Amino acid sequence: MRSRFNGRRAFIWLCGAWVTVLTPTTFAMASESLWEALQAGGKVVVVRHAPIERGPGQPDPRVRDPSCQTEAKLSAWGRRDAAEFGRRFRAHQVAVSQVLHSPFCRTTETATIAFEHATPSGFLALIEEMPPAEAAAQSQHLQQITSAHGGPGNLVLITHRPNIAAVSFELLGYLDALVLAPDGAGDYEELGVIRFADSD
Repeated sequence: MRSRFNGRRAFIWLCGAWVTVLTPTTFAMASESLWEALQAGGKVVVVRHAPIERGPGQPDPRVRDPSCQTEAKLSAWGRRDAAEFGRRFRAHQVAVSQVLHSPFCRTTETATIAFEHATPSGFLALIEEMPPAEAAAQSQHLQQITSAHGGPGNLVLITHRPNIAAVSFELLGYLDALVLAPDGAGDYEELGVIRFADSD
């Protein structure tokens, strides 16, 4: 797996050294170039689910309940954001060939609100409470699925923060989208992240 960042950088003097920082213009330019890459097709988009309900009395996000009665669910804000996430894909005319999601309730809600047609996939389930060997095998499966994608449309994978952290150094917020480009030879390149809060 390789990583690349395309965009302008700014430099500031900090503690006796020049330090590279990203400016708002950088984020906008990076997001636009990533949308263009998605318009070309053949990419994999790994997404963290929308915001969930928080506060006293809310379920532990690690708990799995297939009935969704006692499992963490999207907040009203999260449902609005999920709808907006899908709208942005349509507004940028990005072709989506398939949407796969973790079977957890919050990822299922995110996928169906944003894209309507989506398929639950066990290899995207939350790895946080799994035995190490099982979590490692699941992360490897995610990498294999990513490397094997050949387009022409884009593959969207909606999962959880720990799962993404296991295969990338990028730290994703809610509905941030990690854009990956399979190379056709069993590997892929990280093109960058479309930050939900910094794009439209």
